[in-house]
Amino acid sequence: MKMILFLAIAIPLLLAPPLHAVSYPPSAKEPTYLKDEDVMKVGAKVYLFHSGTEDVRNIIKVHDVLTVYREFPPDISGITRESGKVRVVSTLGDYYFAGEMIEGYAEPGYLAMKGTVACLITTRLRLKH
Repeated sequence: MKMILFLAIAIPLLLAPPLHAVSYPPSAKEPTYLKDEDVMKVGAKVYLFHSGTEDVRNIIKVHDVLTVYREFPPDISGITRESGKVRVVSTLGDYYFAGEMIEGYAEPGYLAMKGTVACLITTRLRLKH
C-alpha cells in the first residue's frame, strides 16, 4: 500500500516538465531619464547621492575634487581601484551634489570620496516635490 501511494505521488513529479525562469527584455518605451549611461567619461555630468548628514555638508563643498573608486576605499578591500576624479559643481537639495568628471571614468554605483565621506555616483536625480 505504501509503495502504491509513493508511486502515485512520484510519477507526476517525474513526468512534469522542468520549470524555467522567464526573463523579459526591458521596455523600448522606458523613459530616457531612467536609463543609466554605461560609462561616464571626462566632461560627463554626474549626480552624487549622499546621506545628507552634517558630516557630509561640512566636508564636501562646491569646487571640491573627489576621488572615484570602483569598489571600496583601499583600507576596506584589497580589490579597490581608483578610476577617476569628479569636481562638485553645485548642491541639489538635501541629498545630492551635481558633479562633472574631470579625470578618468565612472559608472553608476561607483563611490566618490573625500576623506572619510563617500557619495554614490548616479545618473539619476530624484528630488522631493
